[in-house]
Amino acid sequence: MLELAGNFVPIVTPFTDDGSMLSEVRLARLLRWYLGQGVAGFAVATETGEFGTLTLGERKQLVELVQRETQNALPMIVNISTLATSACLDLAQHASRHGARLVTVIPPYFGAFTQSEHIEHVRVIANHSSLPIVVVDPQETLSEEATSAISHQPNVSLAWPRQDLHRSHADWFRCYGVGVDPGFGIPDSSDADFVLRNRAAVAKTLLLDFDLEVGSPRMPVQPIPYREIRKAG
Repeated sequence: MLELAGNFVPIVTPFTDDGSMLSEVRLARLLRWYLGQGVAGFAVATETGEFGTLTLGERKQLVELVQRETQNALPMIVNISTLATSACLDLAQHASRHGARLVTVIPPYFGAFTQSEHIEHVRVIANHSSLPIVVVDPQETLSEEATSAISHQPNVSLAWPRQDLHRSHADWFRCYGVGVDPGFGIPDSSDADFVLRNRAAVAKTLLLDFDLEVGSPRMPVQPIPYREIRKAG
């Protein structure tokens, strides 16, 4: 399995003011700022990147824009999670063609699936994708047997031990096994209401500390007022 080390940033996805399109200008500015902070790489279309609100076309566009703006100067991790194996594979192959070093995938997160179906889902992606795959199981969908079967597939690994699933909000991205220092501090709050707030909304508000306006999160998520974030911190 490919070894990646250092501070990887799960980047937010900047939108235009009306939320209808990706904002290339805002993304370029954000990436340039992060490059100046000495980060080790980027993670694209994660939960922080609002992957659930992006079309497949937008997810591909986002990967292409990150590659173009960074000129492959830093490694890129791409989340390929969808509800369909074919779509995951399409995203994985696209990521491979556009400079990604690794992809992550969550077991299909809606619907009833057998453990053998989860295993086959990962097997097909792994067999037809050239990139290393990290399987992330935040909902503890996989049985012990399925976890073992998946982890023994070539070029596939699990993101974290089952007993380490429950981490603090600030440490969430370490679940991907690469650590992160995104350049701003997510408040380490014991307030359950704050901890459960949408990660993209929190990150987009905190980026205002650095004069980085990246647009609002996509509906139904609403922006979090700046004063609310700082009060929680």
